[in-house]
Amino acid sequence: MPTVMLDTNVIAGLLHPDDALHSHARDAVRHWEDKAASFAISVITWSELRVGAVRKGVTAGKMLGAFRAAVIDRIVEVNEATTESADLLRAADLTIRVPDALIIATARGIGADALLTADRKFPGIAPELVELLRPS
Repeated sequence: MPTVMLDTNVIAGLLHPDDALHSHARDAVRHWEDKAASFAISVITWSELRVGAVRKGVTAGKMLGAFRAAVIDRIVEVNEATTESADLLRAADLTIRVPDALIIATARGIGADALLTADRKFPGIAPELVELLRPS
């Protein structure tokens, strides 16, 4: 069974039908669902999503919780090996944000088959892993 890591921007796109990324994110997830993939997110992504939900209120929190229960099979914690891998990415290129390095390192650490993102910088960092989604 393939494992697919979802980046924060992909989930945000999925949750908001008016988001420019919505249809591309939906289609990419369906593609992987057809392959019986399991979906994972980094605890970094979960934290970023939760901050947004808390700021928007109770309804947003409930919507995010329902999405998590329906779609996300695993929230992956960051461990020392993940941070060491992220450190190497960031040391090689200081323009990589720490949360982004941690998300990529987490995907690599769990042996993900793909990392779905709309972040244009990710393919240059992990071309073997990243599936770049472009908004409409």
